[in-house]
Amino acid sequence: MDDDASSAEAGAPSPQRQRDAADRLSRVQGARELHAVLLALLLPPGSKRALRAWRIETTSTPGADALREHAADLSGAARLPWFELLLARMAEQPLESRHELLQASRRVMGARGVARPIDRLHWLTMRRAFGDVTRLSARPEAHADAPEWLESDVRSVAAVTAFLSRMVPGETADSPEGPAWYDTVMANWLPFAEIPAWQAPTAEAMVEALAKLQTLSWRQRPVVVRNWVAAAISRRRGRGLGDLSADALRLTCGLLDSPLPPELSRHYVTLAADGAR
Repeated sequence: MDDDASSAEAGAPSPQRQRDAADRLSRVQGARELHAVLLALLLPPGSKRALRAWRIETTSTPGADALREHAADLSGAARLPWFELLLARMAEQPLESRHELLQASRRVMGARGVARPIDRLHWLTMRRAFGDVTRLSARPEAHADAPEWLESDVRSVAAVTAFLSRMVPGETADSPEGPAWYDTVMANWLPFAEIPAWQAPTAEAMVEALAKLQTLSWRQRPVVVRNWVAAAISRRRGRGLGDLSADALRLTCGLLDSPLPPELSRHYVTLAADGAR
């Protein structure tokens, strides 16, 4: 029987608790504390099995439970910025500590029996931050006036868009709105190639497609991202992006080395520059 709680704890943390959390996390520097907080930021809300796995992975860290509570007190607009900042600090730690975190994160993500789509984006982001993947070179622009879209480019955009549609534009995973968002996005590439019907790609196909998007020119990648965000906002009908949608899009922007569109950037808090980076 699935032991996940039916819902997250009701109510958002108070502003004071959020400020206290940010103050404490700003002072997290050591490998063990960073390990505990980063794993806490990966926990699915309400999952008892993931929480048990987290406790096993942090049993030797003094004050780990307090750090987890601080991580839980962050708002949805602050969690990913803190994850990125603390991940950059962890990237400065010894190789052994970084690899230990990667292995522990896989165990925590898999504790429920199945990883969430957002888990894969977190995992790829962590590997990229630690230099475990080769960064591919962007290809040069073929034309000065407009970027050239190859049929293989469009297929790669389609695969990654289909993967993201499991999180975008709804507020929960596998929202029924996802395929319609996919169709809205991919209509922009109709002049360049036949658009495949929506189908969620395998994990391997998504990673391969993402790697191909990383070879797009510097002018092309922001075009893809802007279409994702614009279509998500359009389908939200003035409600604004949900945290899951925004996180999926921000993580993917990072993986593509593409700047955040203003509409996406405004979803998040801005953290002070990190002197530890």
